[in-house]
Amino acid sequence: MVKLQIGKHSISRRDLLYTFYGLMSFTALVSCGTNNGTGNNSSATLSTNATSNNKGSTKLVRLGYQVSGDITHEKGAIEKRLTPEGIGVTWSQFVSGPPLLEALNVGSIDLGPAGETPPIFAQAAGTNLIYVVNTPPGTGEGSAIVVLKDSPIQTLAGLKGKKVAYSRGTAQTFFVVKALEEAGLKISDVESVNLTIADGRAAFLNKTVDAFVEGDPSLIKLQREGIIRVLRDAQGIKTPGGYYLASRDFAINNAELLKTILSEYYEVGQWANKNRRAAAEILAPKVKTDADTMELALTRRKYDMRPITEEVISAQQKVADLLYELKVVPKQVDVKGATLTAQQYATITPDAVRNKA
Repeated sequence: MVKLQIGKHSISRRDLLYTFYGLMSFTALVSCGTNNGTGNNSSATLSTNATSNNKGSTKLVRLGYQVSGDITHEKGAIEKRLTPEGIGVTWSQFVSGPPLLEALNVGSIDLGPAGETPPIFAQAAGTNLIYVVNTPPGTGEGSAIVVLKDSPIQTLAGLKGKKVAYSRGTAQTFFVVKALEEAGLKISDVESVNLTIADGRAAFLNKTVDAFVEGDPSLIKLQREGIIRVLRDAQGIKTPGGYYLASRDFAINNAELLKTILSEYYEVGQWANKNRRAAAEILAPKVKTDADTMELALTRRKYDMRPITEEVISAQQKVADLLYELKVVPKQVDVKGATLTAQQYATITPDAVRNKA
């Protein structure tokens, strides 16, 4: 069996793909599902006619979101738009991007967001997902490599040979790679400990690991408590941002419907950018934090969309190439293989988003 070296760990190609798939624990990774429309997650009816753009071809849309919260979900905007047309909406929550994309791959959901790294793992695993729209990165302050306040580690260079906990396969992976690169280190120079965010935080606070990649709103909480030091946040680290992804069949067979859904995401996002306090008050109880903390977290985010262009594809390809070069993913990935034609993108991309090209 082929073995790959990640940090101090030698792992099989199969195990590396499990970083994306989560096949052994998929059910546990889906933390909850909510039904905000008609039907349930196993009863979606999708069009099999590749030329159909009719909203009525799908009677149930299944959307995924992450534990960091989704303001469009909480406001019920998509339901308000689609219910009068006889289309139901269900939502399923996931702990991170990789299990969300696995649900997308096996047909449990139709559309959902992820950072720049999970789609690359997905392609490496042979999925048939496609990039729908790009979501630009935030300020970078909302994600950081941290150590405990009393840690002897003072700089990123001090992480050499140390245990660093993060969720491999998520956007945290690329962040760690680029941050270590600045310090003259490769990811193989540290001992990568692959843990979910909650387990990683527990290991970090218990001093089982030396450093941890934390994100908002928990990052804000730990900073206010004064128990951590930030070695490096993600400010200035160039990334193409995240994406909404869908199965190729869903995107092609339901173009008009997909365009409508994306329009709602976009409009709610624009509202949240202008009304951060109101958005924070909606999201705070859902992510189990206070409104002040959530409002600060939202100032570090950027709700926006960009169309999938050659520039976006090129930037994503650079991420894929770097992760392959460092043997973080086991095979070369051609990002264009997970895209649509320009004409197809024109049919699914909202006008307000397409004008940002």
